[in-house]
Amino acid sequence: METVIVNNPAIDYFLAKFRDERSGTYECNVCVETISIFLAGEVSKHLSTEDISVKTPLGRKTCPVINEEVVLIPVLRAGVSMLSGFQRVLPNSRTAFVWAHRNKEAVAELDKCKFPSDMENKTAIILDTMLATGGTVNLVSDLLRPYKPKQILCASILAIPSGVANLSDDINTVFAAGITDKLDDNLYVYPGVGDSGDRLYG
Repeated sequence: METVIVNNPAIDYFLAKFRDERSGTYECNVCVETISIFLAGEVSKHLSTEDISVKTPLGRKTCPVINEEVVLIPVLRAGVSMLSGFQRVLPNSRTAFVWAHRNKEAVAELDKCKFPSDMENKTAIILDTMLATGGTVNLVSDLLRPYKPKQILCASILAIPSGVANLSDDINTVFAAGITDKLDDNLYVYPGVGDSGDRLYG
């Protein structure tokens, strides 16, 4: 499995704003959406392309464009905040939804899911703001297996090295803006951003 760290000074700025306890829900959503646009750009490098001929005002130009449909899978709640950024960059996409929570033992449990019927040989992209223990991403991966996707990618704002190490072999690549945080005694991302769902939705 490959881990791709997506980082530049612009991302650092929005990640710092997301971490800041003074940032309200509006600011947090702007930060996550903006970082997600950068993540989606990096994800696009792992998608197939084809050359098309484009007529410009002065002539013609052969341009490479993405030629595959992807399925975006935000994990509710917080993962939904990443969806619009990915949809902007990857317009040829469909959306599935997974609602899951961690129980008292910090084990991921499924509440509800909704998938398109035809995902075979399509790239599935799991969107989850915090990849902590890896349990939720593995849960989604297990749900995807019967659909036989072409590849399973995961994009997170922050990823924990131990959580990445725990991921299923079904996950091909993880993309994250930061991977230097740790887990505290309660298995929360530390110093992190707090509860990302609460920060984003109040």
